[in-house]
Amino acid sequence: MVELGQLEAHHAEFDARGVRVVAASLDDLSESARTQQQFPHLTVLSDREQSLTRAAGVIGPQHSPTGGEAAAPTTVLIDRRGVARWVFRPERYLSRLSPGELLSAIDRNIPPAP
Repeated sequence: MVELGQLEAHHAEFDARGVRVVAASLDDLSESARTQQQFPHLTVLSDREQSLTRAAGVIGPQHSPTGGEAAAPTTVLIDRRGVARWVFRPERYLSRLSPGELLSAIDRNIPPAP
């Protein structure tokens, strides 16, 4: 949740670049809706059935802090045409991109809106 709060705090910088931040949550629909209320400038999707995370290949063994199966934290930049332009998956489960690092990646990999 800390990461979502950091992203929420920088929403104006994402908006200025024409970028929408979407977080896929493994929580059920009601819990994802509560998270959405906490972070109104982000889009929170419920992926309780893990269809998106499995299709993206981010579910795997030993991804959780306890060594079990979980979704690896992954950031994907997708352009306006739906093309994945950049993927970040840290080596350590608890590592996350800072908002500044994400904004830099956006500036390097996504062309500005016309």
